[in-house]
Amino acid sequence: MKILNYNNENFFNELKSHLLKRLSNTDNKIDNIVKNIILDVKENGDIALIKYAKNLDNVDLSQSDIKLRSINKLYSKDDIDDSVILSFKKAIKNIKKFHENQIPQDYEMHNDDNVKLSLHWKPIESVGLYIPGGKAVYPSSLIMNVIPAKVAGVKRIVCVTPPSKKINPYILKLLEELEIYEIYLVGGAQAIAALTYGTKTIKPVNKIFGPGNAFVNSAKKQVFGNVGIDLFAGPSEIVVVADDENNPSWVASDLMAQAEHDDSAQSILITDSEEFVAKVRQEIKNLSYDLSKKNTIYNSLEINGLFIVIDNLKDSANIVNFIAPEHLHLQSKHKDEILANIINSGSIFLGEYSCEAFGDYIVGTNHILPTSGSARFSSGLGVLDFMKRNTVIEMNKQSYNNCAKDVEQMAKVEGLDAHKLSVKIRQI
Repeated sequence: MKILNYNNENFFNELKSHLLKRLSNTDNKIDNIVKNIILDVKENGDIALIKYAKNLDNVDLSQSDIKLRSINKLYSKDDIDDSVILSFKKAIKNIKKFHENQIPQDYEMHNDDNVKLSLHWKPIESVGLYIPGGKAVYPSSLIMNVIPAKVAGVKRIVCVTPPSKKINPYILKLLEELEIYEIYLVGGAQAIAALTYGTKTIKPVNKIFGPGNAFVNSAKKQVFGNVGIDLFAGPSEIVVVADDENNPSWVASDLMAQAEHDDSAQSILITDSEEFVAKVRQEIKNLSYDLSKKNTIYNSLEINGLFIVIDNLKDSANIVNFIAPEHLHLQSKHKDEILANIINSGSIFLGEYSCEAFGDYIVGTNHILPTSGSARFSSGLGVLDFMKRNTVIEMNKQSYNNCAKDVEQMAKVEGLDAHKLSVKIRQI
C-alpha cells in the first residue's frame, strides 16, 4: 500500500491521480458488446434471451422457463440453515423499521396570491430489481432493494437473476419471505434490456435497481432515459480514520473487509502516525493468512490501497470530502469533531465498534451507496428512490386576477404570445 503525506505540496494532485487510476479502466469493447445485446433483445425479445442463456450462462431455456415458477420446489430444507434465516429476518425487520421513517409527507398551502398549491408523493408503478448470480451472490442486496420498494408502496416488483442449474437457496428462500413472485431467469445486459423494452414474457418496468458486473453497469448507462436507473455503482470503497490509540488489528480488518470484494475495491487509512501505519500493515499480513479471499485482498490493497499520514486528524475532513467515499469509518477519539465537518460520504460509521459490516447486513441502513466520488451529489438507496412527486395547482377568480398581469408581462419578455393569450383570454 502506498503512503501519502498530507504535508506534501502536491498532496491533492497525487491523491487525485491515485483515485483516478482505479476509474480509468473503462472498456469501450464492453460498451460495444452491450450495445449489440440491447439491440438484439429489443428486436428479438425472448428468442434473444434464450440464446444468451445458452451462450453466456450455459443453460438451456425454453420460453416457458424464462419465468420462474414454484420457488419452493427449487430447494430443500437441507439447503437452508434456519439460524441464518433468523438473522436475515432480523435484518429485514431492522431495515423495514429504518426505511419506514423515510416516507415523505404530502403538503398543501396557499401562496400570497391565494393560489392553492399541494404536493403529492406516489410510488413508482413498477420496478425491476437485478439479483447478481455466479461468483457474486448477495442475498443482503436483495433485501436492501426489495424492502424500500415495498415500504414506498410499489405495486409491481420484478426480480431478474441469471439462469443457473442451481440458484442460491437463500436467494430463493428470501424471495418467498419477501413475497416476490414475478421472477425471471435472465441476467447480464440482456436482463436490463428486457426490463427496459419488454419481451413477450417480460413486461417493461419504469425503473431498474440493483448491482451488477461491468456489462450490467454499461447496459444501465445505455438504457437510462428510456427507463429510470438507481445509480451507477462502481467498486466498493472505504476510508478509515484512526489514531495511534486505536487497535491496529481492528483497523486492518476493516480495510481488508472492503478489499475482499474484488481487485478494484479501494481501502484508505487516514492516520496521524507512521508507526501506526507500520502496525496496521503488519496486522494485514497476520490476519489475511487464513482468509479465503486473501489473494483478492492482497491485490486490492497493493493496487488501490492507500495510507495517508496527517499531523492533525481534525483536518481529515478535508481529505474525506475530497474523496467522497462510499463508506467512512471514524474510529479516532476526535470522531465527533471530524463528523461535524463531513459533507461528502455515502454512509458513516462512528466509533471503533461500528464496523462497516454491520451496515452491510443487520442494523437497518441501506448498503447500496454512491461510489467513485458520486457521494458529492447523491445519496444511498432509500424509499424516495422508489417514489415520485406530483405538484397540484388550483386557482380561483381572485388568485387568477392576482397573477394574470405578471404572467402576461413575463410571457411577453420571452416572446411566448400563446402563453400570454391563454391568460388574457380568461379575463372577464
